[in-house]
Amino acid sequence: MGRLRIACHLIPWGPRRDEDTEAALREIAAAGYDGVEGLRAAEPERLVELCAMARGFGLQPVNVGAGTATTRIRFNAILGNTASEVPGAKRTARGEPLSDDDLARAADRLQEPLAECRRLGLRGFHHAHMGTYIETVEDAQRLLARVPHLWLLWDTGHILASGSDPLRVFTTDLQYRIGHVHLKDFHADDPKGWDHRTGRFNHEARFAELGEGNVGFDIAAAMAGLEAAGYEGWVSVELDRPYPQRSPAEGAARNRAYLRSLGY
Repeated sequence: MGRLRIACHLIPWGPRRDEDTEAALREIAAAGYDGVEGLRAAEPERLVELCAMARGFGLQPVNVGAGTATTRIRFNAILGNTASEVPGAKRTARGEPLSDDDLARAADRLQEPLAECRRLGLRGFHHAHMGTYIETVEDAQRLLARVPHLWLLWDTGHILASGSDPLRVFTTDLQYRIGHVHLKDFHADDPKGWDHRTGRFNHEARFAELGEGNVGFDIAAAMAGLEAAGYEGWVSVELDRPYPQRSPAEGAARNRAYLRSLGY
């Protein structure tokens, strides 16, 4: 155990990640993370500035963002990352079945960024996220079967919120096509009645800190599954909507402590 590399996503810091990036990075480093996700740069000069800042705190920038898909891929290649996010295909409505035409359009749209990823030796991954073509494990199977060079950003929280079991990836060949991980838990006021197509976040459901969800997500099994599958990428701990009574720094520290309790 313990071979997986753990990063923290900057999204809970909201505007502070741009207004006071140094303070956010200091808090992430103090919590004991090895990497940081969520840095964004439109120009190479800004990328150098941000990455130097992160490295000053001992943090590796992971899946950095940029103004265009091509720039993002090239920035990640320059940083020595082995994977990069590619533009996600968006659904017209949550929960609607994907048609063959949908999959064909997605495959066509992804062709150019995936070609750039392959040229630079990167794994181009599509985010599993509500509102995209990958909401469930079944969606991921269909899209990745249609697009052979595509990898999966395994976002456990969004898959849980969509009513799917993220651990099912380990019963399929998807376990060998995970390009990146967003690790988070999920809480619904009414777990059996929650429907992401009609439910309201923050009122009826929310993403949760690790171990604080109530839908039965086995985080230890998720980490063990990644190791058993030979996953060598980053596990980025993410909390899209932190509890209002806790600061981003407190949430990050709690999540890191939880993973340490599991041996990571």
